[in-house]
Amino acid sequence: MNALCRAPRLCRVTGRWGYHAARPVHSKQPPNTLLPGQFLVGPPHTISNIRPVKFHVPADETPAERQYRELREHAAQRDHEFWLDNNTRFEQGKQDFERRTLDEAGECTADDLARYFKQYQEESYGRHLAYNRSVWRRNVQMVWPGVKAWAQEVRRRGRRRTAALARHAEQGYFFDAHAPGPERPRADKAKDKDEVDRRAEKIRSYY
Repeated sequence: MNALCRAPRLCRVTGRWGYHAARPVHSKQPPNTLLPGQFLVGPPHTISNIRPVKFHVPADETPAERQYRELREHAAQRDHEFWLDNNTRFEQGKQDFERRTLDEAGECTADDLARYFKQYQEESYGRHLAYNRSVWRRNVQMVWPGVKAWAQEVRRRGRRRTAALARHAEQGYFFDAHAPGPERPRADKAKDKDEVDRRAEKIRSYY
C-alpha cells in the first residue's frame, strides 16, 4: 500500500480536457500561470497515494463551468479521503497482525501476511463495493454538467487563450527567442572541423 513513486515537482498537464502529456514545472508554480485547459498535478500523498490537482479557473467562469469544476474537485477530495482511510486501516491492521504473530509464533512469514491480506480483503469488501458504486453514480452524474461546461468553454476558448497569453506576456513569463542580443564571434571553419575531428577521435577511443 505504499506509494510506488514520489514526484519531486508538480506537473502541468496540457490539453483542453487533460488528456495530453504532462510537463514538469517548479513546485512553486503559481496557479495564475495556467492557460485555459491546463491544470497542475502534484506529488502523490504519502498515505492515500492520490495526487492533488489544481484546475484552471477562468476569470469569466460561467455557472456551468464552475459547477463542473467543483464536481471534479469534490470527486478528487472524496477519492483522497477514501484511500486515506483505507490505507490507514490496512497499515494499522498489518502492524497489529505482525505483532500478534510474532508473539505467538516468534516470526511473521510471507504465508502469514498472505492470510492477513485475504482477511483484510474479505472484511473490506463491503466498503470497496460501496465506494465503486458511488464512483459509478458520480461519473454518470457528471456527464451532463461536463457537456454543458464543454459547450460554453468552446465558445470562449479563443478569447480566453488570447487574454491569458497577453497577461502572461505582461508578467514576463515569455521571452522573444529572436530578439537581438550580444553578437557571438563567428568561429573559423577550419577550427570547427578540427574540434569535430578531436571529438570523433575521443568517442572512438571509448570503444
